[in-house]
Amino acid sequence: MSKEVECTYEEGPLGRRIIVPKGLYNVIVDTTEISGVDPTGKATIYRGGYTIDDIGANADFYEAAFLLHYGHLPNEDEYKEYKKKLDSYRTQIPAKLIDALKLVPATHPMYYAQFAYNLLGQFFAPEWPQKANFEFLEEHAMRLIALTPFIFAAAWHLPRDGNLYMPDPSLPHAKDALRMILGREPSDLEARAFEATLVLYMDHGFNASTFTVRVSASTLTDIYSAAAAGVASLKGPLHGGANEQAMAMLLEAKKQADAKGVPLDQYIEEYIVEKLKRKELIMGFGHRVYKIHDPRTDVARKFVQQLKDGDMWVKVLTKAEEVMQREKKLPANIDLYTGVLYYQLGIPIPMYTPIFAMGRIVGWTAHYIEQFLNNKLIRPDEKYVGPTGLKYVPMSQRSRK
Repeated sequence: MSKEVECTYEEGPLGRRIIVPKGLYNVIVDTTEISGVDPTGKATIYRGGYTIDDIGANADFYEAAFLLHYGHLPNEDEYKEYKKKLDSYRTQIPAKLIDALKLVPATHPMYYAQFAYNLLGQFFAPEWPQKANFEFLEEHAMRLIALTPFIFAAAWHLPRDGNLYMPDPSLPHAKDALRMILGREPSDLEARAFEATLVLYMDHGFNASTFTVRVSASTLTDIYSAAAAGVASLKGPLHGGANEQAMAMLLEAKKQADAKGVPLDQYIEEYIVEKLKRKELIMGFGHRVYKIHDPRTDVARKFVQQLKDGDMWVKVLTKAEEVMQREKKLPANIDLYTGVLYYQLGIPIPMYTPIFAMGRIVGWTAHYIEQFLNNKLIRPDEKYVGPTGLKYVPMSQRSRK
């Protein structure tokens, strides 16, 4: 259980105001039917009452995306119609978007999505209505979901090798996304492992980027601009990026282990203990909500076991978890496992957070729609604590500091 935090109150000109903890820690700001984390920190519930690990282990991308947007798993006809529509949107890429992507410098791929999402909004929704029905919003949500893998794959390849991998709608969405990233068609096992991580990343309550999207939606801005804001939030190292940092840490440990001539699973304990002595963070452990166990790791672990060097990596991760539980009482989180899984697939480390976004775009757009259709502007008050009573002084009369 997370520690209870009591709110305080003060009287303001418009009545009593609530003072909540910094960072909105342990504060419920709204209700949602899309997903929620069990307050015991043991599970996350996806829309309709399914657990995130159940859906992650069994549902494909189309089923999970449909579930988060429509509230139930699709029947056969619904599945076929949804898949057909999403796959058709994967090929509807404005030529000027491709031209524009070729001009962006070789920076982190997350920058490309902020740019591309806003550009897509100008192509598909230059004038956004203040009122809209679900069908209108869902059409634009599906365009964002469909085109996100292409955008990130182009962001990686164009400035580095000049290749532009176009979507292949004959392949399933997740398998094609991995193909465009790797530049080769993956095996069915590789594709399924990758797909499972997209499903696990699809939604996770009011995390920072999702809340950013909902705040944006509450202003009635368009869904493309709100998604761009979500990318900007996810790009921050305290939200996204943990899987990149976790893998970088493990590779540093492997380099040291190789230099010492010992297997990584036998060296990882020494590595972690030494970092803790220096009061350094161990990436991939701890979570704002999961205090006992992150159930998403159970699904990812099964796929790590089946991929390249799986036995070795599971031994390393198991030992790392044992050490962190003993030393800090912190469980591993999903980013530790997806970092290893993406490394096994041969995915470049700077693409790990973009892959997070390829899944989370489903949740972002679902939350945008939920907020837009039952909206109230999100605008909290503040408590000003700076000086008061100062008067403007001409520059000639200001003293030097």
